Amino acid sequence: MAFWAGRAGALLFSAVFAIAFGLGGYFAGLQPLGHTLLAAWQVRSWQPVPGQVLDTELLRHSGSKGGSTYDVRAHYRYEFGGRALEGRRVGLERVGGADNIGDWHQQWHRRLQQAREQGQSVTVWVNPADPADALLDPAIRWSLLAFRLPFAFVFTGVGVGAAVLFGRLLLQRQRPNGAEEPASVPAQAAGATVRSSLQGSAAGIWIFTLFWCGIAFPMAAMLWADRGASGWAKAFISVFVAIGVVLLGFAVGQTRKVWRYRGSAFTVLPQRPLGGSPVEATVLLPEKAGAAAQPLRLRLAQYRVDESSSGSPERRVEAVDARTTQQPTPDGGARLVARFSVPADAPSHGAKRSGERVDWRVELLREDGSVELFYEVPVQAAPSAALGAAEDRFDRRAAWTREERIALSQDSGLDAPEAPWPAGVTVSEDAQGWQLAFSQRAWQWAAGIALCLLVLEWVVNDRLGAHGLLPPRSLGGLLVATVLPAFALHAATRHWALRVQDSGIVVQRTSWLWTSVRSVPGDASQALVHKLLYSTGSGAHEHPYHAVYARGAHGARVRLTPGLAGADAAVAVGHAVAQAWRDRRGRFAAGELRAGRDHSRPGWGWLVVAALLAALWWAPQRDIRASAGATAPGGTPESSRWSAVDRRLMDAQDAGDAAALEAALRDGANPNLLADSGSSVLMLVAHRGQLAHVELLLRAGAQPDMRQTRKDSERGDTALLRAFYGGHLAVAQRLAQAGASLQARNRWDWGPVHMAAQSGCVACLQWLADQGQSLEEPAPASLGETPAMLAAAKGQLQALQWMQARGVDLGRRDRRGKNAVDWARWGHQADAERWLMERL
Repeated sequence: MAFWAGRAGALLFSAVFAIAFGLGGYFAGLQPLGHTLLAAWQVRSWQPVPGQVLDTELLRHSGSKGGSTYDVRAHYRYEFGGRALEGRRVGLERVGGADNIGDWHQQWHRRLQQAREQGQSVTVWVNPADPADALLDPAIRWSLLAFRLPFAFVFTGVGVGAAVLFGRLLLQRQRPNGAEEPASVPAQAAGATVRSSLQGSAAGIWIFTLFWCGIAFPMAAMLWADRGASGWAKAFISVFVAIGVVLLGFAVGQTRKVWRYRGSAFTVLPQRPLGGSPVEATVLLPEKAGAAAQPLRLRLAQYRVDESSSGSPERRVEAVDARTTQQPTPDGGARLVARFSVPADAPSHGAKRSGERVDWRVELLREDGSVELFYEVPVQAAPSAALGAAEDRFDRRAAWTREERIALSQDSGLDAPEAPWPAGVTVSEDAQGWQLAFSQRAWQWAAGIALCLLVLEWVVNDRLGAHGLLPPRSLGGLLVATVLPAFALHAATRHWALRVQDSGIVVQRTSWLWTSVRSVPGDASQALVHKLLYSTGSGAHEHPYHAVYARGAHGARVRLTPGLAGADAAVAVGHAVAQAWRDRRGRFAAGELRAGRDHSRPGWGWLVVAALLAALWWAPQRDIRASAGATAPGGTPESSRWSAVDRRLMDAQDAGDAAALEAALRDGANPNLLADSGSSVLMLVAHRGQLAHVELLLRAGAQPDMRQTRKDSERGDTALLRAFYGGHLAVAQRLAQAGASLQARNRWDWGPVHMAAQSGCVACLQWLADQGQSLEEPAPASLGETPAMLAAAKGQLQALQWMQARGVDLGRRDRRGKNAVDWARWGHQADAERWLMERL
């Protein structure tokens, strides 16, 4: 019953994939791809004739997620063989196919519309066998062809593979006892050779590689051919292309390795080795493996595979080495034999230990230790071993709590550590003691990352630009601007040193922000332990880091070192510390702790952090006081601290009452008063075009060039920019007369022309052009947009028409490769988009 239930589920799963991907690949890829290629082949013999455009239309279809597709429609007349005929087909594809791949539809619509308006003829390609069959563009749209390739090959390939699996499951037989019939007898039981790890590996790699490249390469070709695509998009897709090239190289290399070792054979005696017993492994290599020209060796290894994790990462936990004899064979190959001793506590191959699957393998190694291939060995646990109750030596969960003593020799000296001295640990000695200094490279990298994040926050929030550095005002901005530099200061100045001196062993961990000193008696160096501190990577690429610990005067465990790469590095450092104490013990007094030595306290670097915080908070307040004359300390809303006369001024401005505003100014109201939004009263009235209010405020001493920089969310406008944004030329001229600079730019580098273009004020643009202002100035602090792009985004047709008459380049592109048409489309300005498309 379980067999049929499992088969039914597998059949249903494979059938769904076969139908969905197969049909999708056929209708979205193979069928249109075949039709286009067939049509391109047939059109080679068609004849060109002149034609007259009767009508053309560009249909736009809006998608559910905001995207749009286009379909160019045409109606043209032509003559062939003395007959007057009409056609509607434009390209090789069938009529009525809408897409947004490139701008082919838009270009043909503009071309046909221009030909119709100017009475020009177009070339029509006619089928001599059927003159009623004609088209305008016989060229293949390569970008559209590239878009269909993944559907044609990748989707169809997945569908075919699922169909093959469905057929195999359907034809699979069942044994009488209900068990599934095995495909073959196990090789070891039959006395035959065992499959190597290379068999079938190349096919799997090629399938994944073709799947990756089948999607990445066509998408890249489509983006690279699109002139309107941004450079960031092209660079992003190029990363996937580079990965595809690497995968292709890896697949080719794996295929060559499979060919080189094809025909190799492996045997093991006994066929099912037991824990605690010897086992002999033999590998026969063919001549093409080049075994005679290079030294090879065999190794027995135990791996643990975490099947609960994605990708089933594996790690080698044990390796058994033995001498390998290599003898040539008559056919030019080689015979490798090695005899191993299986560990007594070896678990069975395929068993579950500590949540991981056990794999025993005999590996074929090169001289540099790299694994060429491996064979799985069915090791069996010894019958006498109570594996269920025995401790697993390689339980990764227990490794985090296990302490291993650093053993010392019994004689006067110490055993030299087998592992080389760990990198990044330097030794120095002076009259006061012997010292180890540990590299803090990881912390230095962390400091660099923190500074990069700080710069990124500045760029995203437009704090850094041509306008200078604008400090944050919000609580979150202040925290980011304080915490990241503080962490960077701590990480960049972090220092870890271990000293062996007459008073014992002292560990110093210092930075500009914190200082910590811990001491242990010198005799504690003779009973050091090491323990797993952390690990990086996963699976076969996991790297453990161990730290050395000692017991303090009160029995507390004290960490002496940071994480060292591997247990051997920790043992080497522990041996060196113990040896240093033993050498000094005969020349110095017995190690005793001095009272008051241990401490953990802040460093003087906090003064730098406090000064930075004060500068961020106080400097903007001082600037606002100097320009506005009133500020709310501590971030209190300005409106809650206005005086009665200032409140009258703001109420008069809100009501548009010039007389009340003049009375408030006469009674001493602040002409540079700031609203809660950060805008001055002059900015507010300039935006509304209230010339009388502007005149009164200027007479009372309002500053015309005050910037709106109190809040992070504001653009940093001036009253002049606000006047042009509102389209009020008279107000802008009065502000300029009062000294307002026409060179003013806000945080986005929008100047007077950018603002006037958005308002559609042609008179403003004309006046600015007469003053020598550039009509095509980009905004480098933003996206590099020009005034024409901003006018298109706002749908200001009159401004665009005026710019075209002045010779402004409406087809100019910003840093993303977008032109005015794209900005109009982004602003949902259909009329402006249509007008621009007709003229570009």
